[in-house]
Amino acid sequence: MGIAGEPQTLWEVWLAAFITIGIYTFLYSDNKLYRALLNIMVGLNVGYWFIVGWKQVLGPKWWDLAWGTLHAHIPAGAAWPTRAVYWIGAVFSHISLHPWAFIYWFILGGLGTLWYFQLSHRYLWLSRIVIGMTVGMGAAVGFKGSFLLNAPQITDSFRPVLAGSPSPLWSNGAPVGASVPVDWLQSANNIIFVTTIFCVMVYFFFSFSHDKKTIRGSASIGRWLLMITFGAFFGNTIMTRMAIFLERVQFLVRDWAQKTVPVTPAIYYAYGAGAVLLIAAIYFLTRRPPAKPPVPETVEEERQPTGPGATAS
Repeated sequence: MGIAGEPQTLWEVWLAAFITIGIYTFLYSDNKLYRALLNIMVGLNVGYWFIVGWKQVLGPKWWDLAWGTLHAHIPAGAAWPTRAVYWIGAVFSHISLHPWAFIYWFILGGLGTLWYFQLSHRYLWLSRIVIGMTVGMGAAVGFKGSFLLNAPQITDSFRPVLAGSPSPLWSNGAPVGASVPVDWLQSANNIIFVTTIFCVMVYFFFSFSHDKKTIRGSASIGRWLLMITFGAFFGNTIMTRMAIFLERVQFLVRDWAQKTVPVTPAIYYAYGAGAVLLIAAIYFLTRRPPAKPPVPETVEEERQPTGPGATAS
């Protein structure tokens, strides 16, 4: 809450603390307060990034370049009807001076309009045209980005098993030769690296059977190495989440509890307590009791015939 580097006012700190505590009520149970605050924060985030996109992308790279010069043709002191007439005339004049740019803009605008046909069941197929174009271009850009990102890693995976000391030319150790002594520490590192790549690749090779003991063992080692790697990624994710959580805890303890609460007037205590009691009352009054487990249907026992002529089943 507030701009980074600027002191926060009293109501901003209280509002941030209320939102933080309200979000963390999800740790107790899923409730309406949590859902309301979650939807508010998602909506604020979408609105914020829309403004950022307009000011950094759409505005300077589209609107200002295409229509930014129209303001020079509008008299500053003209009334609204006159300004509207000037606007219309300036638009057509601008189009006549830049016909090819307007055609380019019109084509892109027409293609972008096809997205809205997703709201129509009858003309839904029109939106698939621009969806296909967007997915195709996105896939090409994504493939290029992935290739440029992974190509150096693929090249780096070719390492000498017996290597010398690293150098600016050979970052993973120079190949052992007559004038290059063996660096056993670098060689062990390369052996572990190449073994990891080989075993993981064998684990994902399904073109041949894994019945042979060598292939099955290599695939098993690759599986364990993958589990270790995914565990490291998961631990990194947990550390990131814990860092965010600790930042919120520090805000509640330092900025709110220690600095803000002692200097808050008594009326804020009354409002805060009333708000907490009101929220708790709304929560407990609107909370649905947990659903009872369904009662299993009882199977009625078949009545066996009784009497002198009854036979045992």
